[in-house]
Amino acid sequence: MHWADVIASELEKMGHQHRIATGITPSGHIHVGNMREILTGDIVHRAALDRGLDSTLYYLADDFDPLRKVYPFLPKNYSEYVGRPLSEIPSPAGDDHSYAEHFLEPFLESIEKLGVDAVVLPASISYREGRYAEAIRLLLDSREPVREILERVSGRKLPREWLPYNPKCGSCGRMDSTTPLDWEEPYVHYRCSCGHEGKADTRTDDGKLPWRLDWPARWYWLGVTCEPFGKDHAAAGGSYDTSSEIIRNILGKEPPYPVVYEWIQLKGKGAMSSSTGVVVSGEDMLRMTPPEVLRFMIAKYQPGRHIDMDPGLGILNLVDEFDRYEKEYHTSKDGEDDRRRTFEFSMIKRPASSKKPNPPVIQIPYRHLVTLVQLNEEFESLKKMVMRTESIDELDGASLERMRERARCVRFWLERFAPEGVKFILHDEPPDEEIERLTEEMREALAAMREDFTGTEWTAENIHNTIYEGSRKRGIDPKTTFRAFYRILLGQDRGPRLGFFLSTMPREEVLSKLDRVLEKGK
Repeated sequence: MHWADVIASELEKMGHQHRIATGITPSGHIHVGNMREILTGDIVHRAALDRGLDSTLYYLADDFDPLRKVYPFLPKNYSEYVGRPLSEIPSPAGDDHSYAEHFLEPFLESIEKLGVDAVVLPASISYREGRYAEAIRLLLDSREPVREILERVSGRKLPREWLPYNPKCGSCGRMDSTTPLDWEEPYVHYRCSCGHEGKADTRTDDGKLPWRLDWPARWYWLGVTCEPFGKDHAAAGGSYDTSSEIIRNILGKEPPYPVVYEWIQLKGKGAMSSSTGVVVSGEDMLRMTPPEVLRFMIAKYQPGRHIDMDPGLGILNLVDEFDRYEKEYHTSKDGEDDRRRTFEFSMIKRPASSKKPNPPVIQIPYRHLVTLVQLNEEFESLKKMVMRTESIDELDGASLERMRERARCVRFWLERFAPEGVKFILHDEPPDEEIERLTEEMREALAAMREDFTGTEWTAENIHNTIYEGSRKRGIDPKTTFRAFYRILLGQDRGPRLGFFLSTMPREEVLSKLDRVLEKGK
C-alpha cells in the first residue's frame, strides 16, 4: 500500500472533511527541498480524494515573517530591513514587487506546472483581514497557561514581562525591536527600541504571533486536519509538541495528523537551505527535468526517508527510473500496487479512479537525447534523427510534445548542471592534432573498424558489438578503440555511448571520416 494511501486511510478514521495545510517562509530561493512539503501535501490530498473524502489543500505563505538577517545573497544595505515583514520590504531585484513576492511568484508558477491544486493564503493578508484575531485573543487572555506550556515542553525560560504577541512598530516597521507592555483588548501596548511607543490592534496586521503560537493559531482558524512538516519541527520539545498542547489546552481543538518528512540532500553539499545558498531552486529543477519526474521523486519515497539528489548524472538515472515505472504501468497487468500508485501520483493531472492516465507515449531514452540535442540545434533536425535512430515511423502529438519538452530540459541541464564529461562538440573534420596523437594501436583499431563497419547492420547495438568483437579478435583492448574514435570525432578521450553516437551519423559519413584519418596517418 502506498504511503499516501496509508495516511488517507488514517484521515478517513478522523472524519470525512479534511483541510491539508503546507507552508514556507519566502526568505530566499524556494528550492527542491521546500517542494517536498507542498508535493507531499498534494499527494496526500489526492489519496484522500481517491478515497472519496472531501479534501482541500492549502498553501500558507509566511510572508508576514520578519527578515531575520542579511543572507549571503543579499546586498549589505538590506541590514536596514532586518526585523521588518517580508511582505513590506523591497524586492532584491529592484522592481515593484515586495521581497516576499520576488521569491514566491516563481514558486507558485512552479507548483502550477506540477499540477498542485492549492488554495494560496498569504499570512500578511490573513492577519490584515482578522483571521487570526480570535486565536490571538484567546492566547493573550491565557498568557500564563501559554507560558507554562511553552516553558515546560520546550525547556526555554521566558522573560517575566513576556506576552504572546510581537507588535510591529508604527514608526520603524520592525517586529524584533518592540517590547509588548500590556494587553487591553483588542490592543497590545508596546515600546520600541527606536523610541516609539504605541498600541497594536490585534484584529489586523499591527503585529503577529511568535511561530510556536502562530502555528496552532492557523490550525485553529483554518481547521487544519493534516500537515506535512520537516523533521526539525518534530523533535522532542519542538514546534509540533508545543503547538499540539496549545491547540488542545488553550484553543480547544485537536492538532492535525502529522506527516513528518526528511530533508532532500544535495550531493556533496548536504541539506538544501535558502539561507546558505545550498539550493537547486524549484524553478531550475523544472527547467532541467519534466514536472512529472519531480513529482515521481517525491512520490517514490516514504516522507520519513531522506532523498539524495544529484543534479548531475543522477538526473539521467531519475528520468530513466520514471520511464521504467511508466512502461510497467501501461504494459503490465500484474504490477505492484505501490509502484502503480507511485506512477499515478506522479501525473500532472490526477487520473480519474475509473481509468488510467493518458495513453502511453513513445519513450525516447533521456540519455540518447543528451547526445542528440548536442548534434542538432533545430528541433526538426533533432526529430528526424530521433526517428531514424530509434526506428520510429510516426510520432503522435503527445509523444512529439514530450520529446520537445524533454529536449528543452536536456539543453538547460547541459548548460547548467551536466558534468563536463557528457558535453561534446562534433568536429566537421577530424582535427590534425588529434590524428597526430593517435598511437599505432589506435590507428590499427580504426583501420579494423573501417573494414568491419562495411558489413555491419547500422544500429547502435550492432555497432557496439562490432567494436568489441572486432577489437578483441585482433588483440586490441576495446577501450583503445573507443578512445581513438572520441579523439578523431570530439577531440577528447571520452564521450557518449559510442555505438549509439555513431548510429546517429550515416554509415558513409563515418567511413569517410575514417578514410581521411587513415590517409593522413600514412
